[in-house]
Amino acid sequence: METQDTLPLYWVNRLGFAARKELTTRFEDNGLAATAEDWASLRFLAAGPHPTTALSAATLRDRTTVSRLADKLVGKGWVQRTPDAKDRRRLNLELTEEGRAALSQMSALADQLIAQVSVGISAEEQRVAASVLQRMFENLGDA
Repeated sequence: METQDTLPLYWVNRLGFAARKELTTRFEDNGLAATAEDWASLRFLAAGPHPTTALSAATLRDRTTVSRLADKLVGKGWVQRTPDAKDRRRLNLELTEEGRAALSQMSALADQLIAQVSVGISAEEQRVAASVLQRMFENLGDA
């Protein structure tokens, strides 16, 4: 019989909580008033302007939550709202230069955390783990 600590989703959840907490602490310790969610959002927006709905889909958050997050990122000067080139009635979220600089700092700290949690785990083990987790995610369907 499986126990809680032998279930992969148990460890995914614990790792997610611990990583978000540690990443936010590292940001704060380095003078960045940011969360792991801010970092993930800025990473997504680094690829180019996106509507709030796309950020909502990418972060698996409801539109109201993402709207509040966008307001916070705009307030920090990291993101700006710009008219969509194809439909001027729509607004896109786009990184500012300040946002790119903050993302660079955050990513360096995140890379250090990733290196720390990867100690003793081979590249092949990481590839297999990522593959299994991706398949589990896909098994959720439209999540």
